[in-house]
Amino acid sequence: MQRILVLWATPRSTSTAFEWAMDNRGDMECFHEPYNEAYYLGEDRRNDRYFIADPDLSTKSGLNFASVHKHLVHLGASRQLFVKDFAYSVTHIADNAFLDAFQHTFLIRDPEKVITSMHARWPDVSLDEVGFEDLHTLYRRVADREEKPPVVLDSDELLDNPEGGMKAYCDTVGIPYVPAATTWQNQMLENRKQSPTWSTHAYDFHDQLRASKGLSRRERNYPPLDSNDDMLRLHAASKPHYDRLFEMRLRF
Repeated sequence: MQRILVLWATPRSTSTAFEWAMDNRGDMECFHEPYNEAYYLGEDRRNDRYFIADPDLSTKSGLNFASVHKHLVHLGASRQLFVKDFAYSVTHIADNAFLDAFQHTFLIRDPEKVITSMHARWPDVSLDEVGFEDLHTLYRRVADREEKPPVVLDSDELLDNPEGGMKAYCDTVGIPYVPAATTWQNQMLENRKQSPTWSTHAYDFHDQLRASKGLSRRERNYPPLDSNDDMLRLHAASKPHYDRLFEMRLRF
């Protein structure tokens, strides 16, 4: 059975830029956070964030974790798929049958950068939504079942060396390396304006990406971690999980 290539990440980890690079290859169909959509907007959602913010919001009929998974598995039987999503969206359904559907890869980022960026947009962000513990948990589940540990990329290292990081990733997962994939062409950007991969609820999360031309470091301007006790708490709980995953990262 052909397995679906998936990148599990935390929010604010350059994961959507990585997804764009995969989409830019032109040889696979890419999906942007399909399980996360069910997590927030589905019939069996795990979080009411958007419904609290908008009491008139309606549940998407037929959207649930099972329908998302069934759809991806069906499509993946006949074509190459790439999925980018957050581990916290799926750890509650990640049994062996679920895990077997994917070729699992992971992207990590310094939790200080994740948390300060996330907190600037969602000041009430929860530890679950920051997502490092679930990312580490999912990694351990996969590693325990696979013949070799799954790929882990570090975001900062990838942005410092996009070509080297992407080549190492492609070589490890067994797909051709496409050098041009790490830069966005004008036509691709125009297509993104017409049909963005993200939902309208997350539009402001991708302001810098929309203005970018490829995988590269971007200027950051967020309040420091020690300016808020909640951020310090989130960081203290997240850092040990990041550190363990960082030890397992792909060197390139």
